[in-house]
Amino acid sequence: MQNHILQGSRGADTVMKNISWWTLFWIYMIVLFTIEIIVVTFYSLSSGILDIFPYLYMIPIILLARLHPRIAIYFTIVLGWIYLGLVYFYGPHDIRLFATSVAWFYIFVTLGVVISSMADSLKQEKRFRDIFENSQAGIFTFDLGTTQIREINKTAARMLGYEEAELRKAPISTFWSDSQEREQFLSRLGTEHQITDIELLFSRKDHTTIWALVNSSIGTDNLVICSAIDITERKRIKDILDESEIRYRTLFDSASDAIFIHDFDGRIFEANRIACDRLGYSWNEITAMNLKDLDAGAFALMTQEQYGKIQDGDGIIFETVHQSKEGRRIPIEVSSRIIQYSAGTAIISIVRDISERKKAESALRESEKRYLMIGELIPFGVWMCDAGGKFIHVSDSFLNLIGITLPECLEFSWMQHLPSGEGERVLSDWKQCVQTTGFWDYEFRIIDREGKEHFVLSRGAPLHDESGAVISWVGIHLDITERRRNQNRLETSLREKEVVIKEVHHRVKNNMQVISGFLQLQSNYIDDPVAVDKLNECQRRVKTMALVHEKLYQSKSLEFINTAEYIRSLVSDLMDSSTLRTVVDVRMNVEQVNINLDTAIPCGLIINELMTNSLKHAFLDRPAGTISIDLHLGADHWFTLVVQDDGVGLPADFNLQTTASLGMQLVNVLSRQLGGELKVSNEHGARFEIRFPEKF
Repeated sequence: MQNHILQGSRGADTVMKNISWWTLFWIYMIVLFTIEIIVVTFYSLSSGILDIFPYLYMIPIILLARLHPRIAIYFTIVLGWIYLGLVYFYGPHDIRLFATSVAWFYIFVTLGVVISSMADSLKQEKRFRDIFENSQAGIFTFDLGTTQIREINKTAARMLGYEEAELRKAPISTFWSDSQEREQFLSRLGTEHQITDIELLFSRKDHTTIWALVNSSIGTDNLVICSAIDITERKRIKDILDESEIRYRTLFDSASDAIFIHDFDGRIFEANRIACDRLGYSWNEITAMNLKDLDAGAFALMTQEQYGKIQDGDGIIFETVHQSKEGRRIPIEVSSRIIQYSAGTAIISIVRDISERKKAESALRESEKRYLMIGELIPFGVWMCDAGGKFIHVSDSFLNLIGITLPECLEFSWMQHLPSGEGERVLSDWKQCVQTTGFWDYEFRIIDREGKEHFVLSRGAPLHDESGAVISWVGIHLDITERRRNQNRLETSLREKEVVIKEVHHRVKNNMQVISGFLQLQSNYIDDPVAVDKLNECQRRVKTMALVHEKLYQSKSLEFINTAEYIRSLVSDLMDSSTLRTVVDVRMNVEQVNINLDTAIPCGLIINELMTNSLKHAFLDRPAGTISIDLHLGADHWFTLVVQDDGVGLPADFNLQTTASLGMQLVNVLSRQLGGELKVSNEHGARFEIRFPEKF
């Protein structure tokens, strides 16, 4: 009993908490007014006042009808019976009073019903208005005939980027621009009277577009009620997912290897196109199979064991054999790992056909057998060593070379037959080769049993096990003693010839210097300045050729000289011998390349003639001038030599082919001797460009 009372009090407390203070206030007012009216009625009837008090009954009826219309109806009936009871028991027994009371009773009831109905309608309208305005979905109504919007809530207006007032009385074409789609929708709505979950593309005020999920129905007076939810983001995500699915499917089916997705028991969920084509099954057939149906014979159990290991979480790689629908055995390599698939875990297996690799491995084994047989038949030293450097197999030709037997060779390391001065060096190089697992290509001396020294060329390569460690070495030994002797004789002869050639270049240079001296002495005894000038030109040409021989004599190579050093020395000699008062700035941009004697002499003579010509004629009556010399070797193996000055330039009637100048004729002849092309220009001074091929 006590529990029931407690539960009842708790229920009352809950009800009180759910009633707002404003509602509670009006309930108190209605109760207060009702009690007061009953008291006033009692005293009025007792005092003989019969006309005023019935009007007071309308006050609580109106208040309660406003607060709760349905209860107000029952309250009106109860209050009317109370009024009749009070009149009957406390009023005078007058038939007119009783008839008036009955009339007031019906007035109370009628008034209560009417006011309650109106209040209920207003309340429902307010409730629907609240739902309309505060709905999370966009809601709007329009006339089916005119397509003019009647009402639209804030959500719909905000969805379309408008204010509510902007869209009221506007046609739906304001935001629905696709007339064909709009007409089809209206026609279908007119036929079916209701359309649910249709996706439509609307235009916003800022000219962007949104996708909306629309539900529509026709109400009274051809009024269409529409609710719309913005699904633009959902559409975008769906499009991304669809695109991702297409990419996944394209990659999945375009893979060059077969791909299976299956569970730990081997049930196949998915397979790509190459898997179906390779095994000869359709997709429906292969996804109804188990992996053990594809593994041939004894390999099925092994594959199940491998899949059991993958449960540890690491991917595995193993080899097995699949059997096609026609019974063909396909050797494969399988790479498997765990993935998340359809809210669970599965295994993805990438299956590579290794038929060609297996054939290649078989061919390699056959090749190894053949080469081992060939090695036994080779008539010179074939050897095999262990990783420590001791022989494990030696051919008879090598045993004959060092003069020991096979048991002796196997018992003692071949390093023990090296000269004492080379043992440590060869052993160190051999250990380094073992550490780097590189190829062994080495020359050393070895002593046979009789103490005779041999030069040996040893070449070998390491053999690796599956882990990559060197397990042995295989190679050959060649007796190159006679070749080394011939090589030493050739090197001695070459050094002697180099000395002779250097002496020849030295003497040629000295002889040319003597000739230059004779020309200098001869010019001292000639009074004719023209003749003296010619002798000086000849002297410079001789010096140019002598300079080539001097550079060859000084060079480490007897065949080539450095162009930059040679031209720098040549220009320095020319400037030192010049008597020109004009200050001449010689700018050289010469590439560091080597040229041979046949190129150096003509090239030097050309530079000599062109610089001499510039110094004599280009800068007359000028305080300063510039001469530029450029020489470069292009990727096409052609040299480009450019000599130019910023002087007065060449005469207007200058013709290289008909000129009487010996220097210009020499330039033309020497250019042809080099196999080159000579171009002359006369802008901003004289410019000579010669392109000639590199000579090897």
